[in-house]
Amino acid sequence: MSKTTFDNLTRSALWTAYKCICFYCSQPLDWGDLHIDHIIPESLTQKDEKFEKIKEGLGLEKDFNLNELYNLVPSHSKCNHRKSDDFFSKSTTLFYLSIANKTALKVKLEIEKLKRNKNKGLILSKLQSALSSNTINEKDLRKILIEAEKHNWNIKEIKLPFGVEFIDKIYDTFYLDTDFSELLDNKLLLHNDEDSLELVNDNNEKVNVSTLNEWKKASIEGFYPLTTYAIKSASIFTFFEELIKALEKAKMPKVSFISEPWLEIDMLDYLSPNILMDVEDELLEHIENRLSVGDLVRLGIVKVNDPYPYKISLEFGSFETSLIEQFRADFNDDGIEDIFVRGWTRAIGGTMGFGFTSILTKLSEKHLIEKEEHYSQDM
Repeated sequence: MSKTTFDNLTRSALWTAYKCICFYCSQPLDWGDLHIDHIIPESLTQKDEKFEKIKEGLGLEKDFNLNELYNLVPSHSKCNHRKSDDFFSKSTTLFYLSIANKTALKVKLEIEKLKRNKNKGLILSKLQSALSSNTINEKDLRKILIEAEKHNWNIKEIKLPFGVEFIDKIYDTFYLDTDFSELLDNKLLLHNDEDSLELVNDNNEKVNVSTLNEWKKASIEGFYPLTTYAIKSASIFTFFEELIKALEKAKMPKVSFISEPWLEIDMLDYLSPNILMDVEDELLEHIENRLSVGDLVRLGIVKVNDPYPYKISLEFGSFETSLIEQFRADFNDDGIEDIFVRGWTRAIGGTMGFGFTSILTKLSEKHLIEKEEHYSQDM
């Protein structure tokens, strides 16, 4: 039974990390009946020689501390008193210690969480006091909040669902307000592990590219992918190019009809049909009548296919359009939040396919999420 007094942060963290269950009997444990017990009895702190022998016998580190989280567990008062200062068998002790050691990180995280909440309450009370005494005013507070929001935006982490693959590493995490120039000369990993992609021009001259800078230079000089394989592989370069542009354009939105409330791109009743490949403009009438993709699915005009590895995959006419979200920001400087998406279009029953990127936006609460028509595509 513990003689050490533990603060409420530690007690609460242990109780929560073990899901409010008694460690010994696995029954629900009320806060009022919570005891903190030592797996290896605390009484050994006064018996150095015996403690050393026990540590040696159990194979524990010499600096093993009886009052560390890896030796503490929550228990009922009756379970704690029943155990008292008794020792468990070696196998049981090691088993219990292994559980406590694995849970110790959860306990530490819970302690930090409780500390943050405690500090938050203290800060809010001081802030309220400052406002009521006119030490600061609402204008000052608003300015602080805006600056904090801008700072948080500038250091925002962008986690891509599929990373950009180079021959030596994969980049799936990007940060705004960052210089990406060093990545432009890195060799990209192509399909079938090819070293480079062959492009041609109208004079049937050929050039091989393996980095984004090589791709951009060749494109300016009039080179392009010709074969079906080359067209498919080109999406690796074009996506990376458009991603860099999007990251550089990204601004903090002033208003959102997409994240407030949060809308996913597979919520078909919020999507405009203009996101679909429509070579003959057959969907124009439905778009003008403000029908959603969900409406067209129910009418049998659009078919939902297996989206893997994309978020959605929709079939209309002779083409399938697949999309997956990359990240959200204001990309066209209109103050409204947009969604940068990566897509793939393929001909049904054929081998033709190509990648593209698009910006999806929602111009008002009444609008559907639609494709920004003027945003450049990969192909």
